[in-house]
Amino acid sequence: MKKLSIFILSFLFISCDKEYNIINEKDFQALSIQDTLLKNKEVIVMKVGKSISDEYPKLLMKKNQLDSKNYYLFKDDCEMLNDSIILSYYSAFIYEDGSGFRKNGIWVYTEFYKEGIFPFTSKGRKFSVYSIPKNWNKKVPKNEGIYFYKNNSLHLISKEQSEDKFKEYEKDGFYFFPNSGRLYDRINIRKLR
Repeated sequence: MKKLSIFILSFLFISCDKEYNIINEKDFQALSIQDTLLKNKEVIVMKVGKSISDEYPKLLMKKNQLDSKNYYLFKDDCEMLNDSIILSYYSAFIYEDGSGFRKNGIWVYTEFYKEGIFPFTSKGRKFSVYSIPKNWNKKVPKNEGIYFYKNNSLHLISKEQSEDKFKEYEKDGFYFFPNSGRLYDRINIRKLR
């Protein structure tokens, strides 16, 4: 019984973390199409909402195959990058407006930790967005990526501003995320099944 409970719990965590839900024709018919963003021989990508004036539309994709009856409805914070990639943004780091810590990106002090006893260990991170490195007065980078502060300078640790790349580095300290300051995953829509 204990193994079944752990399986169900892990299944729930995995299934809740997907960037999209697969819906059927009936669910699709209940949505309003606001715009067609991409239409080619492989896929159709549309912006859809609960109504034509829905202020928070989502992306929906359908493969152009005769046997394909499924629609991929993406979570709220997704946008088209190009004709094959959708960016799925993670929640923004929370900060107070006017705090001065978000300028051309965001500084995040991060501490990595591990909890539990083997085999039930879990990793985590603690964030603080209300501080910047002491004596920092240099320009920050504008190119996408993840930067780590070391020896009074920023070092590019990943050109990809993704959650996975951020988790890989696992060093306590200041990180800088340029531009929007958001982490995202790239979803290749041609590889979805």
